[in-house]
Parts: sequence; structure tokens; C-alpha cells
Amino acid sequence: MRDKVLQKIFPAFGTVNMVTLYGNFDPDIAEEVKERALQLHRRFSFFEPGSDIFRINQQAGIKPVAVHQDTFFVLFRALAYGKETQGAFDITSGPMDRLWRNSIRSAKIPLKSDIIECRRLIGLSDLILDKAAGTAFLRRKGQQIDLGGIAKGYAADEALRILKKYKVCNALVNFGGTVIAIGREQRIGVQSPYQKNGEPMADIVVQNKAVITSGTYERGFFLDGRRYHHIIDPRTGWPADSGLLSLTLVGDGAMALDALATGICVLGEKSGLPLLEKHGIEAVFISSSGEIKITCGLQEKFFLKSK
Repeated sequence: MRDKVLQKIFPAFGTVNMVTLYGNFDPDIAEEVKERALQLHRRFSFFEPGSDIFRINQQAGIKPVAVHQDTFFVLFRALAYGKETQGAFDITSGPMDRLWRNSIRSAKIPLKSDIIECRRLIGLSDLILDKAAGTAFLRRKGQQIDLGGIAKGYAADEALRILKKYKVCNALVNFGGTVIAIGREQRIGVQSPYQKNGEPMADIVVQNKAVITSGTYERGFFLDGRRYHHIIDPRTGWPADSGLLSLTLVGDGAMALDALATGICVLGEKSGLPLLEKHGIEAVFISSSGEIKITCGLQEKFFLKSK
């Protein structure tokens, strides 16, 4: 007899999110996961007036803002990942992210003067967190935080916490490509670069692990024979030039994978490997030339699909 499958699909964090439960579970569990994710979306949104992040950005250079403990925790961890990646992952790059987001939509390179101005507004040391007061403060007017590179990971970890609370044995959380496989072994697809979404080039077999794939192929445009993509190096203000086309990470916590995937796409394989070893994370690197490198722990769990 096949397991009963309960699935909940909903929009949040600018993407489609899904939680799938295998077994005979109360539908209210999936609903609780959804409501928690939507709650976090409202706190972390860059765009929604009233969100913690919107208010921090609005009060930049003016005054500290009281934030929820969820927001404070994610900001605190984001600063730590920023330092670990030598600034390659930087949540204060909001102005630069917005500049390139608009440029990619219009397929036009930003003005160098605008890039210089945005770089001036980036700085991890300018985000001041006061644990006793529960506040966050950006030192300078015009500065902006963007949690796009870490929010889904924290939400996925929270989904896992809820499912464990209800003793769900087998489940799959997929928040816009930030995936956690719970219980049984599951095959998670690795997106084929430059192919339409949902066309995997390979599968990774995982059990009780988080998986995330990030890549420079996802959004961008070509101009004069060069491709300009959405993963921006906050230290230069230009799209990352690390030689990586795609990076898949497998580990225990989705939030760490989310942040480190972005940072290592900027840093590249050589500089990223020590960070992965430190955190006990396995990886699949795909270079711009199409070369695939797999860390030792995934050698027997990575399966290329036949063409």
C-alpha cells in the first residue's frame, strides 16, 4: 500500500514554495508550515512596507529599529557568514542588488557612476545590532539590507523544526529550490544550466539533508559577447567572475547553505572549499567550461542523466 501524500503549495519570498508530507498526517501540519513561512516573508521582505527589513532601510542613518527575534537572529548569522566569506556574501548590498536587478530587466549595463555610488553604501560594519535592545541600525542614509540570499534557508529550517515537532518521518520541503529531504532517501535534481526550470542534468540521493543549487545562469543578459548575470560581487559591484556556472551544496542546515552558496559563487571553488570543509558541507561545482567536480562525500550519490 502506497503512502498517502499531502502537499501544500504557496507563494512567498518571490517564488513558489512546497511542502510534501508522506503518510497519514493532519493537513493542519502543512498549513502551519505555510503560515510560518508567510510570517517570515512579511518580516524579511525588502519591498513590503511595515516589514522589519523595510523599516530598517527606511530609518538608515536616522535611528535604530526594534525588530522581531527572527529578524535579529538572521541578521546576526548573516553578518557571520559575511565575515567568513570575506564580504562575498553581504546583506548590506541592497542598493547594488536593486541596481543590477533593474539592469537585467532592461538588458543594459548600469552607469559606472551608479556602481561606484552603490559600492560606497555597502559595508557589513555599518549594520549595528544591539542584542539587549533588540534593535538593528544602518549607520548611513541610503544603505539597504536585502535578505534574499538567506531568508528562504531560515524559513526551510523552520519548516523542518515544525515537522519534527509533529514527528513527521518522511517529507520534502522545497522553498524555491532550497530543499530539505526528511526521512527516506530522496533524489533531488540538479538544474541543468541554461535549460528551462525543472530540467535536471543530474540527481543527488540524499537523506535528512538540505540541498541548494545556485548559479550564474539563472538570470542575466548577453551584451557584446559577454554575459552579465545576477550574482554580484559586492566588493567590486560587478557580476561575479569566479569561473563557476553552478554550485550545488548538501549539508545539515538550509540557512548556512543559502548564504554560503551565494558567497562561494562569488569566491570560486578554490577559495570556497575550505569554508565547505569547515562546515561539513558537500558540493558539486560546474565551471563555466562545463567541467564537473564533486566532493568526496557525494561521489557515490551523484548520478548524471543520460542525454
